[in-house]
Amino acid sequence: MDIKIQFIGFFHLTHRIKLLFVTCLLSISYSAGSATQVVNDSEFKALVEHVSPFPVLHQKKAIRIAIVYPGIQVSDYWQRSLSALRGRLDDLGIDYTLDIRFTKPHVEQERQEIQIMELLERDPDYLVYTINSIRQQRMVEALLHQAKPKIIIQNLTRPIADWYDVQPLMYIGFDHAEGAKRLAEYFKQRFPQDSEYGIVFWGRGVLSDQRGLTFEREIGSYHQLKISYFTEESRAKAKLSVLAMLKNYPNLKYIYASATDIAFGALDALNELGRSDVAINGWGGGLAELDAFKDGLLDVVLMRVNDQSGIAMAEAIRLDMLGKSVPKVYAGDFRLLTKDMDESLIERYIKEAFVYSGSKR
Repeated sequence: MDIKIQFIGFFHLTHRIKLLFVTCLLSISYSAGSATQVVNDSEFKALVEHVSPFPVLHQKKAIRIAIVYPGIQVSDYWQRSLSALRGRLDDLGIDYTLDIRFTKPHVEQERQEIQIMELLERDPDYLVYTINSIRQQRMVEALLHQAKPKIIIQNLTRPIADWYDVQPLMYIGFDHAEGAKRLAEYFKQRFPQDSEYGIVFWGRGVLSDQRGLTFEREIGSYHQLKISYFTEESRAKAKLSVLAMLKNYPNLKYIYASATDIAFGALDALNELGRSDVAINGWGGGLAELDAFKDGLLDVVLMRVNDQSGIAMAEAIRLDMLGKSVPKVYAGDFRLLTKDMDESLIERYIKEAFVYSGSKR
């Protein structure tokens, strides 16, 4: 199957013109009395997916946004999220500065804490961070009781119950458990009952629980889980895990990969063994996964409508600047890309997913 993954600049330009034109028209009818408006879930979703009914802000100074991302990995989700955040902030006419730090996921939490302390010295208005462990949760807890910065938790869409009423401005991302359910349903249809499979979890924490354990529960007894591994590092460790899996259980029909790095480590292992009979999934649908899917290496890709998270952050920040109340959670959409899907539909989904970051290759 030859899928041409092309991102056309004209599509992005047309989107920006439409967004700015409609926003300006709607801002004419905006009244001061609406400043106390509470934006509900459906209204916020409409802001992300279409255009904004709120006016361009008139600022006295630029807002400062600090961002700490686990962006040193194969997945380009974090970099594309930044492109979408910048694109929507620009379209909204917001004056801003971004102060960004990247780390490796799972293994550099101490470094993340140092980065956050450095960023706090610059007195940001907003801090964007992600939580996958108790240590990260405790770090954020200490900040929630302060007036500044306001916190946006990315890549987590289920509020932390231990925080009760002291919550961040918003949780934004894609529901890992929902994505795992979508993939479980696919594999149950793809392979007959009692097929053998394995799982490679990516670290221990919230992400693995929601992506990995949810998948295992959804498969249930329909397929036989023969072996699972946890790996906290990268593609190379995932490769070793999959080599060990297939040495002990050579009849596995598929290996569930809980992250992009895991998927590519698994593909490396299959390549070394000269095997193409074991199905591997993609999780996220960044450029690397889409290229591998196009080449027939990945059996299925669960693709985020990627730019929705960056757009949602921009919209949440603007609503907060206007004194409006925002929903506590925004979860973006998924698209399941399969080999039997029409090529034109796949290309349409890709354009929708990368409406701002589409030129980033």
